[in-house]
Amino acid sequence: MTALALADWSVLRRSLALGVLLFLGGGCSFVEPEAGAPQAACGIPTSGSSAPGSGYYGAGASHASDTPICAASTGSACDACENTHCCAARSACYGDPVCACADLGLDECLDAAESSADAPGDVARCWSAFSAKGTVETERVACERAWCQRECAVP
Repeated sequence: MTALALADWSVLRRSLALGVLLFLGGGCSFVEPEAGAPQAACGIPTSGSSAPGSGYYGAGASHASDTPICAASTGSACDACENTHCCAARSACYGDPVCACADLGLDECLDAAESSADAPGDVARCWSAFSAKGTVETERVACERAWCQRECAVP
């Protein structure tokens, strides 16, 4: 084959590959990951601010988005410990819509586990399910296990 024929074959091959991709799913849309639900979809009120944790954990519109959010303790030994030792991990979770919704689910799961016949097993399942949601959740649980395991009853 001549150099011109090879160049024509290369162009045809690329055009065919692009055509197949466009036909199969509109470009790259078939490989885009599924996004998690926004905070409002899981019952977390939003205040219109885009600051991490806004509308969920004590952040206002004037809060700098790169500063961790840790409110004063509300009397819970777990909250006090997490605010002291795991502020960055907690703020990252509350600033991430998927993690914030998973946190709400964790709270509901732990509340239900308190009255179950297999409370220790159910509590462990709650924490495992939360941690399995993603890296932000995993980091938060790792910090709580390292610093606040007793206070937060993390198995």
